[in-house]
Amino acid sequence: MAFGVGRAIKKMLKPQQPLQFDYAGDNIAVRKKNLSFMSDKDFAFAWGKAVEGNRPAWGGRTKDVRWRAHTAVWAAKHGLTLEGDFVECGVFLGLLSLTICHSLKFEQIPRNFYLFDTFDGIPDDGRDATKKQNRAYFDCFEYAKKNFSPFPNVRLIQGALPGTLPEAPVEKIAYLSVDLNHAKYEKEVITELWDRLSRSAIVLIDDYAFQSNEEQYEMWNEFAASKGTSVLTMPTGSGILIKP
Repeated sequence: MAFGVGRAIKKMLKPQQPLQFDYAGDNIAVRKKNLSFMSDKDFAFAWGKAVEGNRPAWGGRTKDVRWRAHTAVWAAKHGLTLEGDFVECGVFLGLLSLTICHSLKFEQIPRNFYLFDTFDGIPDDGRDATKKQNRAYFDCFEYAKKNFSPFPNVRLIQGALPGTLPEAPVEKIAYLSVDLNHAKYEKEVITELWDRLSRSAIVLIDDYAFQSNEEQYEMWNEFAASKGTSVLTMPTGSGILIKP
């Protein structure tokens, strides 16, 4: 018995993985902050799977946007307390949504996750800015399908938004992510989906507060004000809008 107790005490006293307090990535840096979420077992595994699935878009490199991914997982966990499905508008290879799916073990959750995208870049509007952004995109639909194949309740819907929204029978939304890199398309999407959001559902806006995204910033601020609320600016450049 004494031997067993001794082993138990040694196990308790075994050094744990050190907490992370400093972070530099995604054009931000912090010091002396508790960043234990980055070493959380489930999050670290999910982030690793998301990175692996997105390598074709990064030329073998890794973009350290873990804080954005952590925010997305947090918002999705909140969505699990609400009525409705999950929706992401603007997916590409699914960096944030893959992190969510692996972190939450979404295949075990009795709800759907609808992923809307052209999976081939931003629809051409004739603007030079759009053409420039589209240099980073390619036809990635097959890669995306492979990434989400472990999740039978995730549905990829290909085509230009908002025209493809009727293809998904979404009556209530518990979590919404919008990342279309285009103010006009994002406004059309949120206008269409706002009334379907459950009360207190979170809208994660990926391109809210980046330099050169002023058009989207103004659009989202005006939209939020029209609903009697406002957008929270995150240090990552993302925005958080909560349905009142």
